[in-house]
Amino acid sequence: MPNQTTRLKSLDIVLWTVVLFWGTNYVIGKWGMLGFDPVTFNLLRFLGATPVLFLLLYCFERDLTVRLKHLPELAFVGLVGITIYQTLFMSAVKYATATNASLLLAASPVFTALCASLLGQEQIGRRGWFGSIMALSGVVLVLLFGTSKLSFSMSILKGNLIGILASFVWGIYPIISHRSLQKYSALKTLAYSALFGTIFYLFIGINGLFQVSWSNIPLVSYGSLLFSIGPVTAFGLVAWNYGFSKVGANRVMVYMYTIPIVAVASAALILRERMHLLQILGAVIIFVGIYFVRIDKENPAFAELQR
Repeated sequence: MPNQTTRLKSLDIVLWTVVLFWGTNYVIGKWGMLGFDPVTFNLLRFLGATPVLFLLLYCFERDLTVRLKHLPELAFVGLVGITIYQTLFMSAVKYATATNASLLLAASPVFTALCASLLGQEQIGRRGWFGSIMALSGVVLVLLFGTSKLSFSMSILKGNLIGILASFVWGIYPIISHRSLQKYSALKTLAYSALFGTIFYLFIGINGLFQVSWSNIPLVSYGSLLFSIGPVTAFGLVAWNYGFSKVGANRVMVYMYTIPIVAVASAALILRERMHLLQILGAVIIFVGIYFVRIDKENPAFAELQR
């Protein structure tokens, strides 16, 4: 039988693989947007991934049941975490640079802390407030200096603003899903939220799906879709939640902060994106601010909310 150290090393390899998939998804997702709009892309993505999630749920837990009275709650989690967030995410990937999209989404833990404080679920101390203000200041720099050259065109700002909105929604997702995660496992919550998210996508995207000219979709867009269904969604989300259950949120969140590094590196290598000096400064400020939020001793519930 493998010892504890061996199991932790294996889990590290799995989580670093997730980081690689999620980091490069900012670049590979752009190829998907060459042939699909964000809603159609995500509709196809979750039509493919949701059955896989339920299959994995059955294999791991042998129990697919939830209580009827909890379905509205799970539906709301799916609406916010799947339908709304994933649409905003793919829109940010489409319109913003891969570098900016990843940096703006990295600020989501700050929104988690701020919203949890406003709702009375936790208290933020001085370091937490300082870190939040600092991180949001870094976000402003990334928003304003989104390319290697100074530019304030609406086309650039559009993608950046969608990116910050996606970051906000992803930040409030742990708060919204917290009650469901107290009743059900992370995998079951994920599977049912994906199911309801897909149903909502069908309502808003079924007409667009019938209008797709499949013969005109580039092969790279199909490849991007398959990458999103398999490595990013089915493997990535399950492995991430498995990591939460085994080593806790604090340790797993350390990996999350390396995702923008992979995204920026892959964008530079594949898309030849460059960063403005003030954009780099904004990225540094964001991560320093998040560090202060994370170490805030008066903010003990934050790690639990990130589960």
